[in-house]
Amino acid sequence: MKKKCRFRFLRYRKLPQELAKYGYEYTPKKAIAAYGIIVLFAAIFGLLYKLEIPYIAAIGIIGVVFFPMVLIQTMKGKYHTTMFSMANNYMEQFLYSFKRNRTILNALLETATIFDEGAFHEVLIKAIRHIRYVTDSEDPEREALNMIGDFFHSDRIDSIHSFAIGTQRRGGDAGGSIALLSKNRAMWAERVINLQKEFRIVKRNIMVALMATLLICIFPLYLLGGDLDISSIPLCQISAVVLIGICMLIYVKADKKLCRSWIEKESDSTGIGKKYLQVKNFDEAKEAKKSKKMAVIPALLFIGTFVYFKDIEILVGGIVIVLFFFNQHKIGHNLAKKKVEREIEKQFPNWLMVVALLLQTDNVQMAIRKSIDSAPEVLVHALTKLIEELEDDPNSIHPYHRFLKEYRNPDVQSGMRMLYALSSGNSGKVTKQVEELIERNNTMMDKAKKLEQEDKIAGMKIYILLPSLAASFKLIVDMALLLVVFLKNLTFGI
Repeated sequence: MKKKCRFRFLRYRKLPQELAKYGYEYTPKKAIAAYGIIVLFAAIFGLLYKLEIPYIAAIGIIGVVFFPMVLIQTMKGKYHTTMFSMANNYMEQFLYSFKRNRTILNALLETATIFDEGAFHEVLIKAIRHIRYVTDSEDPEREALNMIGDFFHSDRIDSIHSFAIGTQRRGGDAGGSIALLSKNRAMWAERVINLQKEFRIVKRNIMVALMATLLICIFPLYLLGGDLDISSIPLCQISAVVLIGICMLIYVKADKKLCRSWIEKESDSTGIGKKYLQVKNFDEAKEAKKSKKMAVIPALLFIGTFVYFKDIEILVGGIVIVLFFFNQHKIGHNLAKKKVEREIEKQFPNWLMVVALLLQTDNVQMAIRKSIDSAPEVLVHALTKLIEELEDDPNSIHPYHRFLKEYRNPDVQSGMRMLYALSSGNSGKVTKQVEELIERNNTMMDKAKKLEQEDKIAGMKIYILLPSLAASFKLIVDMALLLVVFLKNLTFGI
């Protein structure tokens, strides 16, 4: 299925249809020009690597195979950048207009004057007409805002829409909350812009590494000539084609990783919820027994090997390895716990923001219950337990204190104490307390998102190192061929 998905764009009809989704018109004239450039680059590299016609053709074929993916990712990257800018401007204008007008309809009318053309303008007009003219709907405002939400597919925009609906129904002065949401949006936009800059730097460094690899691997073909010329040897030519193909593949894979939506929620496929349960249900005594059983065979092997060879290095190495097997359950548990702890640190502020917005219309327990549907995987089990405990004892502070207590995260404990204060009714004005919750959450979310960005950037830097491995492969082949040719000439000379 994956191969079909990747290579179906080699058919000309499929590629323009895909590119049209990102606002790019791919015409036959552009296709001819693009494939002409591929042929030109194949010829240039063929001449530089002294390749014969069949190998130059192979490079051209590889380029043709990868070209649709590169073009799609390039246009998709531009589309996602445009969508981020549009979403950021929409949220800023919608919050500003809603603060001034206090109704969703008037906020959309004012926002529509800013986006006066394009596909999003049409969505706004459709949403406005839905509110004005649809009479058989129980909730036309929510349905209208859902149209806009479907256009962006952004949890952040959906949260703002939910806040607006709740505020309009509840009434009262929500200026403070809107100001804090605007601040949250500004911090988010700044983080995304910084991440875009970091991604551009990483992409530039990957390109530099790839070009350096291709240039360095040319030198052995020109340093020695005459009887030591290896460029015509088939293995040298094949390795050159493989090197260029690997470099293309590295670029395509890296470009795919760097090409991402800046507003859509990323799917969580890490299985972190399962890892959370693994950490929570860890039975040290039971796991220690398993570790001891696993250590028996390595211990017997090293004892036998030491007795036979009587080598102190074998004894030391064996002790280290056996100790590792004895303690592997503790090591695995600590690594899993650290991973879960970091994920909680990143995801808790997102969940707390959803709860803070739900508190505009719901009490604390109902807001927590509703938040589970969109809660991060790492929090679902803990939230389910929290709700069960609150059902048994709704007025107690202990369920809030026990929430993720084993991870000793001060931000989590502080947020839960504030939720308890809201639920107990001893916190004064609810609106003011919710604003304080959002303010605190803004700081937590900024910290968490910066951690998440560090992880993304660190994961991308591996692609800067991969070209050096490809270069090592090519240089090893060339050096081996040079050695073989040199020894042959030496033999014939004698």
